[in-house]
Amino acid sequence: MVCVICFKRNVPAAVGRKLVTANVRTAFPEFPENKVRRVARESLYNLVMNMLEFAWMTGVGERIDRWTFISDEVVKKLKSHISKDERIIFVNPHLGSWEASAVIATHTCNIKMAAIAKVTRNPYLNNLLNKKCREIQGLRVIFSKGAVKETIKALHEGLTIGTLIDQNTRIRDGGIFVNFFGLPVPCSKSPATLWRYAKANNIPVATLFGSVVRINGRLTAHCESLSKTLEEYTDDREIIQELMDISESYIRKFPEQYLWLYKRFQHIPEDVTPEQRKRYPFYSSPACPKFYDRRAKNGTHSEE
Repeated sequence: MVCVICFKRNVPAAVGRKLVTANVRTAFPEFPENKVRRVARESLYNLVMNMLEFAWMTGVGERIDRWTFISDEVVKKLKSHISKDERIIFVNPHLGSWEASAVIATHTCNIKMAAIAKVTRNPYLNNLLNKKCREIQGLRVIFSKGAVKETIKALHEGLTIGTLIDQNTRIRDGGIFVNFFGLPVPCSKSPATLWRYAKANNIPVATLFGSVVRINGRLTAHCESLSKTLEEYTDDREIIQELMDISESYIRKFPEQYLWLYKRFQHIPEDVTPEQRKRYPFYSSPACPKFYDRRAKNGTHSEE
């Protein structure tokens, strides 16, 4: 109920429907209109369920065991990293019951974790989700503003890091443009940056994609390793692109479980093709100079 009230207060119904359907059409231009509307409607339902499930399961092992499923293969993969004293950098998209990912990992595999989270505007919801629930589950909350120092500290202390990849991080704040459903979108470079930092400081670490989606009424955990070692990637962009490609493959399987209520295609980079520019939804606009550099003036910028 809290989530429904928060949604109604912050996003008028008509605006929310317009935004969600525009995003679904952008990602899936091949979908007929009736499927676009169905996916959009179920996506909004999924958002509410994600938060309710997280609050309902947190700290109650019996509920977690009953309503979630994690395969022996995934458990074996996670425990193999733990046995080698490796920190895990978990990278999740806003898919399925993303909040449940940390709940399952800490409960099933006894992983000590810190989750990077944004401060929720609603103070009651922020206290419920970012403090009470995560503290009950044994999670350390690192708020995204000024997160670098605390995240590095957590790595040194042996904690696994959970982070959401599909957010509009400005280039000046450590973002990078990568392809998502055929369009360039900004994402955080933090998974790659943390991986490189850990390696440079002799901290054993593994970067994994993780997601929890609903299959046959149960929250089912998925986990995938990247295809290369850190040394085999040419740059951070290649690492983030692979993580986004994996995310996209899961979203294509479960489009109704993705958070389409977000301006994911908001920023248009300078070097898009005319064909790509036409595909961006109604709310998109060219990334302004300050998106690249806070010191930008008179329409110029330097990319960091």
